[in-house]
Amino acid sequence: MKSLPLTALVAALALGACNQAPKTTDNESVAVENAVAPDDSTLNEAPVVEDADDATAVTVAAVPKAAAGIAAADAAPLHDAGTIEDEIRDGKNVQRIRYGDGWAWTRGGKIVRTADRDGKEVAYFRPGEGKPFFVQRGDRSYAFQGGKPTREFDHDGKARAPDADRVREADEAATKAHDRREQAEQARDHARDNPRGDHDRDHRPGATPSPAPSPTATSDHGRDRDRDRDRDRH
Repeated sequence: MKSLPLTALVAALALGACNQAPKTTDNESVAVENAVAPDDSTLNEAPVVEDADDATAVTVAAVPKAAAGIAAADAAPLHDAGTIEDEIRDGKNVQRIRYGDGWAWTRGGKIVRTADRDGKEVAYFRPGEGKPFFVQRGDRSYAFQGGKPTREFDHDGKARAPDADRVREADEAATKAHDRREQAEQARDHARDNPRGDHDRDHRPGATPSPAPSPTATSDHGRDRDRDRDRDRH
């Protein structure tokens, strides 16, 4: 077997790193390098519901930022998913469901995000809906309308219409996300009596739902989070 020259190997590794989706954590106070991988062996426990701001932070694929100049309709699902991502990182009224095959995050008692065991397949849900509106698989993401994939995004947030192969991949990812959501609901029921969980916290007064679909959007969803925080301070 031929081996690559060192310079070629370094270049290949660098290219591979560039093509990977960037990561984030589920706690804004913890940097990626200080969080644990979601498939860390220390986290393989019985189903448990945790307060997200008190639990060990884990990494997941970050929502891509919309590329400059893309249509507002294309940027909208990135904005909405990014807003949910920011809400989870903020931790207010957020709980995390941990079970054997994956993860889920709730806000206001509703599941708004799921992830597989290694945090690379991530899906975002509007509160109360069983099908995701946005899914991530590896370095690609897909937006859905009416249960059908309508746009594909690369890790740089550039949008295009998915071809037949990508439609199949998106449908498969959405089906798995739906199944994970159902599994998380069952895990939450099984974890009700777990002393480490606090299932009812999401139902306390003051819990607010995640955003409705945006007719237009800006790619900088972080500004929305900062504006919300300013309102909270007043």
